[in-house]
Amino acid sequence: MLLYIIWPFIDVLAYSCAFAYMALPIYNLLRKKFNKTISAGLAISIYILPIMIITIYALITFMEIVFSFNTKSIEPYIDIILKLYNTSMLKGMINEQIFTKYIDEFVKYLINQFSGKIVDMGYLLIKVIMILFITFYFLRDGDKARNLVISFVPKEYKEKMEIYLDYLHDSYKNLFISCVSLSVIITVLSYIGYLIVSVPYAELFAVMTGIFALLPILGGWMVYILIAIYYFLTHDYTKAIFMFIYGEIFLSIAPDFVIRPYLVKKEVDIHPVLVVIAFLMAPLSLGFSGFAIGPLVVGALNAFYLAKYRDRKI
Repeated sequence: MLLYIIWPFIDVLAYSCAFAYMALPIYNLLRKKFNKTISAGLAISIYILPIMIITIYALITFMEIVFSFNTKSIEPYIDIILKLYNTSMLKGMINEQIFTKYIDEFVKYLINQFSGKIVDMGYLLIKVIMILFITFYFLRDGDKARNLVISFVPKEYKEKMEIYLDYLHDSYKNLFISCVSLSVIITVLSYIGYLIVSVPYAELFAVMTGIFALLPILGGWMVYILIAIYYFLTHDYTKAIFMFIYGEIFLSIAPDFVIRPYLVKKEVDIHPVLVVIAFLMAPLSLGFSGFAIGPLVVGALNAFYLAKYRDRKI
């Protein structure tokens, strides 16, 4: 019954575990001066507050860009579409009444989808609050959870379980901390690229690219592709092509297939193929929750392999 209740929220538990390990270095640093409760709260705040400030600043900047955008720059593309329509057979084949009917149905469909998205946003907000709440307790009471697991293990297996949990802890810690390191590297690389093409608000877009890079399904491409499209619409084709090529090579392909496996291999003994499975295949197979569930599953299996077959300690 408990598994049935928590299964729809398995992604919440997975993300809470991932974020707890990402915040663990800050938590351990704060523990030298504060108790567990204050340290856990401050560690989460250090992650949340910058993201909130960046998000608000990004929205304000986005609105400024939208209002400053010159709509005349896209008029040539609209003219091309209208000319293609006027010179094609579609003009005589399309009935105005049928066209209006389909437009009405499409608008109704959009309204239904939009209303459904509002409900989904509320559901997502609840999940975000739950993740923050559970992450706090994972940080504060993580050592108690370890002792609880060991207490349920038969006496003859307690020592082996303790060894395995040590390997598991190191595996998770290094896997998720490497994500933060990769995000910082992508932030620096994107900032260099944005400076080369003189992107306005380069610092903001670089930080946004680094944050999105934490989530493989979203990824930094969401930022640099929009910048490339913007330059394409403003007829600055050189910058658009450079931004696309630079982003694909240095912000997408290199981080996922070169930098991430190197960082993980350096911190924890795990094969690069497993890194691709954990951080790329899992999100593609499981969706948004795969970013957290994939590393958890791969890390657990890799810790078992290292403890039992490589080091033969269990």
